[in-house]
Amino acid sequence: MKVEKELKKVRIIIFNNLPLKILSFIVAFLLWMNVTAQTKSKIQVYSYVDVVDIPLDLEVKRIKPDKVKITLEGKLSERTDNLKIKAFVRGDKLKEGKNVIPVEIVLSSSKYRVISVEPENVIIYAYKISNGNEENK
Repeated sequence: MKVEKELKKVRIIIFNNLPLKILSFIVAFLLWMNVTAQTKSKIQVYSYVDVVDIPLDLEVKRIKPDKVKITLEGKLSERTDNLKIKAFVRGDKLKEGKNVIPVEIVLSSSKYRVISVEPENVIIYAYKISNGNEENK
């Protein structure tokens, strides 16, 4: 008898205003989905630095550091599986010896934006290429 009273109380709690409870659950779920879709997240990735447009008479011996940390910002709902990141420096103004050059970033998607690059500059050591013809003279 006592068990029946308890069971009846549980049924009243669960089934009283059931349509309103279901509706409020659906509205809360949709609101949560909307908020998570609009939330921006930050992602940190590491990328090796490439040197492009190197003059023909120079050779790059060393890049310090050879990797940079890139911080990106984008919507949490966007996938990062297909995101391609390229970190590079332009070598067209390289000269012999030590060069300090800023790092540039190219992203394959416009859904993310670059927040920071650490370090912003890399040191490149370049040396002249000696031709065999010059040594024989």
